[in-house]
Amino acid sequence: MPSTILTQAQTLAASGHIGEAILLLEEAIERGKETAGIAKLLAKLSLQIDEVRAFQNWCHEALRMDSRDIEVYRMMEDYFRQNGRDFEADEVRQVAESLSPARESA
Repeated sequence: MPSTILTQAQTLAASGHIGEAILLLEEAIERGKETAGIAKLLAKLSLQIDEVRAFQNWCHEALRMDSRDIEVYRMMEDYFRQNGRDFEADEVRQVAESLSPARESA
């Protein structure tokens, strides 16, 4: 079910209906269907509509559910870097690098 919701939300967002996509995902969460993927997509969509606080909250929720999801760390790093918050971007990048499988074999 959550993957169907993700697909529907992605389709809505791709066609410019970001608000509807967010509403669909939030309703899924209200029904107990919360996943790291849903939180991550909510973070991405929130940033697209300049809801920075929601972006940060959803990133943290996604990491709470899957603390090894490197993509979430990269999203946060990109946001921090684009907004001149290099120290925070560097911290997040270090965490992502420590989780990267390529790093373990080096």
